[in-house]
Amino acid sequence: MGHSLHDWNLRPQYAAHVSWTPDHAVSVLKSDGLRSVWLVQRPGEEPRTVKFWPVSSWMLVKHAMGISQPIRQDRGCRRLRGAGIDTPKIVSGPMVTSVEGRRVIRLELDHVPGRTVLEHLECGSVDAAAVSEVARQVGALVYSIADAGFMHRDLKLSNIVVEEFDDAPPKVWVIDPVGVRQCRNRSVAIFRMLERLDVEIRSGRDVAGIGWSSVVREAMRPLSPSERRAVLSMLRARPRP
Repeated sequence: MGHSLHDWNLRPQYAAHVSWTPDHAVSVLKSDGLRSVWLVQRPGEEPRTVKFWPVSSWMLVKHAMGISQPIRQDRGCRRLRGAGIDTPKIVSGPMVTSVEGRRVIRLELDHVPGRTVLEHLECGSVDAAAVSEVARQVGALVYSIADAGFMHRDLKLSNIVVEEFDDAPPKVWVIDPVGVRQCRNRSVAIFRMLERLDVEIRSGRDVAGIGWSSVVREAMRPLSPSERRAVLSMLRARPRP
């Protein structure tokens, strides 16, 4: 859960680019020193997520080479959005700026309201139909990324947000596309993403309720028979704990 800006221990980490005015309804979503994620809502604007990374010499080198985490997130967002896959739009950045006299890289993007799939499943109040729809959408997301010629090396249930509606089915969003890479082999891409998703289940998290078979079935449904056989063969051959 995020912390209120009125927690004075967190105020020094807050960038001068965004006022602390209470009307802005700012909270800290994640915080590890100057590496932090903020929820910001300025008067008259939609909610935004603002991310900060502290700058080191090595970070600047990677930033100049186009391989820093902020740049990879920006690139991943653009790749997925270009393929019609739901991920928050970058509003500004990534840019090098200053917070409390220290340099940071700042990235601002649209905020997606909701919970991660893990939180969605663990809350204990989700009906079976909603869980089934989320499972279907996660599987469809895996296929869509692979079909667009990409693979998400860190696609996991904690990086997928479920946005809920009163009069429509839930919708899933990829919120951290840092690991998006090009991959022209759909079978390999689907296998890698399913394997990464399965890590959370095998690590002991209570996420069996998502309906793993539904995720796999939806991810492979549009594939040719030969591609399906290839994915299943790789899944069966992978090491098990």
